[in-house]
Amino acid sequence: MPGDDRLRLHTDDYDFAILHPAFRRLFGTTDLYNYGYWRSASGEPIETLPEAATRLVSLHIDTDPQRDTARTVLDVGCGLGACTALFAAGYPEATITGINYSARQIAYANDTYASARIRFLQMDATALDFPDQSVDCIHAVEAAMHFRPRSAFFAEARRLLVPGGRLILTDVLADRPTSFIPSVNDERTPADYARSLQAAGLEPVEIRDIRADTILPFAGVMHRSAMHAYGREIEVSLSAYLLVCAVNPG
Repeated sequence: MPGDDRLRLHTDDYDFAILHPAFRRLFGTTDLYNYGYWRSASGEPIETLPEAATRLVSLHIDTDPQRDTARTVLDVGCGLGACTALFAAGYPEATITGINYSARQIAYANDTYASARIRFLQMDATALDFPDQSVDCIHAVEAAMHFRPRSAFFAEARRLLVPGGRLILTDVLADRPTSFIPSVNDERTPADYARSLQAAGLEPVEIRDIRADTILPFAGVMHRSAMHAYGREIEVSLSAYLLVCAVNPG
């Protein structure tokens, strides 16, 4: 994939981050790995990381106005599969496919979460092996910043989505490349992000910065867990945390 290989997140690095025992303890039995959305549906603060991580997936589902009629949904960057299972609950009439480039994580997801309506495939997010206009909704939960490049994933989403189909993301922006955001993903502002979506043929419907309810409380968890270096890195490096909904205008 294109990009600066020094900043590329290799599969082993990604597995190490998600499967690290310290993080597994923090997320408990959820099998999730995200910064969380630390505000309930009623607007009240959320107190624990597992609850916040689950709530972030619910926020994705709530952002899709046509979730009750969707029949085909992709979860791109599905991690260990728990997120995909939550999507299956939120899309009761749909088949859900979780996509991940890590063979180890896909094996775990298939063993733990596969069902008649849920499957998992190892695949590159920038080269998705599905027919044109075959998907109603694509979700990417806190994953697109890793894709090399993010813009190629947008183009693939445009190709796969039916007319009126939705791309829903949570994604992070940084003022400079980091250990997990390569230089090829050079969107620095929400306006930059909108232009990248439009360049791929997608129409932005919503781009909202929810950094105060995601990155900042998660950094607090890192500090309370004596993971100060990681907490400081995301506080300083990540300038925005976006909730995005875009559509294929057809």
